[in-house]
This record gives sequence, C-alpha cells and structure tokens, in this order.
Amino acid sequence: MSISSPPSARPDRSQEAILAAVLDDVRNTLRVGWVDPSLRTLAFEPTFLSAAWAATRPNVTRSFAAGAERLQREAVEAARRVINPADVSEWTRTELTGLERERLYRTAQALHHSAARVYLVVQAWAVLSRRQVLPGTGKEEPPAKRGIPSWQEGISGLPRAISPEAEALIDDTTVALGLSTTPSALAASATWPHYLELLTGELRASIASEKWRAAMMGLRRSAAGILTGLPHPMDLQWDVLERKGFTEERRSVVADHLTAATSAMPANAVIAAAIWISLGEPEIPSEF
Repeated sequence: MSISSPPSARPDRSQEAILAAVLDDVRNTLRVGWVDPSLRTLAFEPTFLSAAWAATRPNVTRSFAAGAERLQREAVEAARRVINPADVSEWTRTELTGLERERLYRTAQALHHSAARVYLVVQAWAVLSRRQVLPGTGKEEPPAKRGIPSWQEGISGLPRAISPEAEALIDDTTVALGLSTTPSALAASATWPHYLELLTGELRASIASEKWRAAMMGLRRSAAGILTGLPHPMDLQWDVLERKGFTEERRSVVADHLTAATSAMPANAVIAAAIWISLGEPEIPSEF
C-alpha cells in the first residue's frame, strides 16, 4: 500500500543517471544496502528527490547518528513493553537452513539499525515538502561514518516476490495499524511466511492498547526533537524547483505521500525492533 507514480512524471534518460547517483549516495550515507520504499517511490519526482537529499545530506553528522541511536533504543524499549515478542531462535535453528537463517538474521540486523535513520530523513522531507524550514543549530560537526557495511552484501529490504496470502496478511495488518503505507520491516518479513504470521499476530494483539498509541506518540516527539537539533538549516529553493517543472500540484502529491510515509515510521521502527528482539537481539558487526 503506497503511492503510485503518474506516467507523465517518470524521469527521462538524462534524469535517470542523476537519480541513480543520488539513490546510491543515499544508501552509502545512511549505511544501508537498499533504499527504503518510502524514499525510492519518489523516483518519479527526481527534481524534488535530488533537492531534498542535497538539503539533508550535510546533516548526516554526529548529531544525526546519535539521534538515530536514541530513536533505535526507544523503539526497542517500546517493542519490549508493548509487543513483548516471542523468542523464535529455536524455530530458526530447527526449521531454516543455515543460509536461510543467516539471511534472516542479517536482514533483521539491517532493518533494525536503518529504521531510525530512514525515519529521520522521511520526516525531514515531509517538512520540506510542505514548504517549511528546519532552521539548524549553526554548530559545525564532523560527518557521520559513511559506506555500506560489508555484512549487508546481498541483503534486499523487500522480497522479490510475495505470495497472495502474505500480501493479504500484510495489507490487513497495515489497515489494522491505521496506516495507508506499509511499514517496510513488515513487508520484509514476507520472505518467511511462518514468521510473518507470528509477527502479524503479535502486532494485532498489541495495537489496540493505549501503550501502543503512547509509544507511537513518544517516537514522533523524539524524531521531531532530533531534527531541530541538527546543525545545518534545511530548506528548498522553490523558485528553482518551479522553473524545473515541479508544480504546486506535484508538490501536493509528494507532500501527501511523505505525510503518509512519516505516519508509518514509528510503527516501522518498533516492528524492526520486535523482529530483532525475537531473534535473540543478534549483535551488529562492529564495522557498523
């Protein structure tokens, strides 16, 4: 469940090369082996995507990394408090091959440690798309560590194919979560149908509680606070974007998409944390 790109807005060949370079830089800067669907969907608006990333990239600094780690910790606390995921370590040992188990564990590690970083970028872009400005603190900071860790090699954030049963289960859970955009961590679990059933069952048992709503609100407040503490101002040159054909109508479509994507980010972070916890909290390789 996500935005679809209008045929008239698809990039031409000259834009495709620039777009590919921008998306590759997003992956390397955020240190994740794939581009989250909430960001990749904006490929149909390469003018906005390029400008938004240019405004965001200088802020991937020490404060950004520290803020992402704080969000990650809060997501773990929320997952333990609200979902209390079942330990599936024994299931992975008895039901999965060695390669399947390794892939599941590495995917869980990557999802958990990228969710907060993606959250901050998506929320920043949502603010920018509404013609708002993030002022910055004015403090100079060194950039955060960049480059995709080697242990993420071969990991894809989403399965190449999803069975109709899994797709229906994911869509039903997305609706139950009150979202119009599917959390990418939920979609990624479709590679393992038995695990997807367990995960969605735990989510459905948790999301009606006041604890779930409080956890979502807490993460939203934290993300907003982290963005106001980044060093450099973030703004877009709207006159330049308009001259490049980025009309008010197209801006409105992008803003609606990013608003929906931002709404899914707290749930995505908690789901990614729940997956990680259920696998025994596997340690992230030190190179991360």
